[in-house]
Amino acid sequence: MEKLDIGSYRRVNASFRKRMVYRIGVDCGFFVEMNYMVNAMLYYLTHRIRFQLYSEDANFGTGIGWTEYFLPFCEEVHEKFHKKYNFHRLPSWRNILRLCRRQKSLGAIAWKAKSGMKTLTGRLASLWTYGEAVFLSQDVSLEGVQRFCVPELGIDADYMSAYSMVARMVWRFTPEMIRLENSYKTKLRLPSVYSAVQIRGGDKITETSLIDGKTIISRLEFWSEEACLFILTDDYRQYQKALEDFPNLRILTLCQQDEKGYCHQRFCNEDPSSKKDAIRRLLVSADLLLSSHSFVGSITTGPSVFVMKVRHRDLLAQAVDCPREELTAALRLSINERSTISTEYLSRHATR
Repeated sequence: MEKLDIGSYRRVNASFRKRMVYRIGVDCGFFVEMNYMVNAMLYYLTHRIRFQLYSEDANFGTGIGWTEYFLPFCEEVHEKFHKKYNFHRLPSWRNILRLCRRQKSLGAIAWKAKSGMKTLTGRLASLWTYGEAVFLSQDVSLEGVQRFCVPELGIDADYMSAYSMVARMVWRFTPEMIRLENSYKTKLRLPSVYSAVQIRGGDKITETSLIDGKTIISRLEFWSEEACLFILTDDYRQYQKALEDFPNLRILTLCQQDEKGYCHQRFCNEDPSSKKDAIRRLLVSADLLLSSHSFVGSITTGPSVFVMKVRHRDLLAQAVDCPREELTAALRLSINERSTISTEYLSRHATR
């Protein structure tokens, strides 16, 4: 089974007595948030807890939330206390203490303690509002879970297979988004068969080293001199450089000429119309990556990680900075761990 039936999922999800409210769009980029949400859905499916969504103040929207871009897949709630008291899970106390030793500061302890008080307040607010105890986003943990079994949905799969099933189910554009994607395809004159890559710039350099576009594109094997390449990038200069490095390729992108690298903090402060346009182009671009004949990305970038998880069985979807046999394990790691793998792998191969 490659994709869950949405009707069956809703029926099974609604049958669970306990419930949780997951908040998407807290403080990360869209695909990090998406990854967290799919993980949460897996966690609560296997624990037989009803999944509900809070998204109307998501940092990728204009006040509408998930249904601004995607079709609904579960019940949504709208109580405003979730904005303050429902948030991503914090590191364990062990990791907090390690962070304190590394930073030679007690700031992380204060952060953890403050978050604990906010969680307690959120639980009390949930009890008061819903008349029952409700799980929140910070309750999600997939640590140590290797297999996911939900007999009612025919799921008996490892993490990557289960992730792909759930992700494909929720990744359903609204009719407006479908029309937009079709208009972009027409404007680009995108052929039915094309290759795709993601080349990241901007504030990603604060987490890991940026990877040269030529290095990424060179991993592809093109089947004709007239092959077409679609590039998801946040920096138009990367597109221009690709045109120079590969003059025989027909190269397309939805990146705008004035875009010089994505900065998450700057994006969150943009006006709603600019934010909506940027997110719609990002989502359409990601959908084109999912549909491409072959794809190369990095294990350090959100859209690439999402695409490689969804296409995990596809040998033509690969990472430029991680060997195929290690990819499944690497995609489950933290950004710091993935960054280390990426840097070491590229360093080894650069010296050959």
